[in-house]
Amino acid sequence: MKIGNKLNQLRKLSGMTQEQLAEKIDVSRQTISKWESDSTSPDLESIVKISRIFHVSLDDLLKEAETSVTNRNDEQITLEDLMKINLHNRKMTLLLIGGLIFVMVSVLNFAYVIALQSTTLSTQYMLYRYIATGQYADAPVDYMRLMIPSMITGAIGLVLFVSYVIENRKKETEKYV
Repeated sequence: MKIGNKLNQLRKLSGMTQEQLAEKIDVSRQTISKWESDSTSPDLESIVKISRIFHVSLDDLLKEAETSVTNRNDEQITLEDLMKINLHNRKMTLLLIGGLIFVMVSVLNFAYVIALQSTTLSTQYMLYRYIATGQYADAPVDYMRLMIPSMITGAIGLVLFVSYVIENRKKETEKYV
């Protein structure tokens, strides 16, 4: 694998744009583009900076990939593996955060409906107490209808959270198998 391809993979793995990397190395974005397309090669100083930015040894950065199968260590993690792991971790984080947000919205909605019910009941009590005629008729409120959005968002949040837990357990069992 040439240095341009390695640089491209390392940059994408870290989530950097060409502009961000160029800023850290003190070169232009076009220079990064030329390096990644193997039109030109980085100078020694830039290679050292790249090595430090991505925490990769100079040997790993500059060496061509070994083609012989006998020399390749099957347990070594490749850049492609790291990219897949990074993508999976991002998806799992979004799943967990989404589930937690839905559960929080559900809890807040539930608390709002309970507070509304409490306020309505205390208002009814005051009106009942102070109305002399006794002809007080309360306006019925269907509190269960108000709880439906809370139950739906809570269910969605729980489903997302459970799918996160199941996916994590799958990943853990794959590790040990």
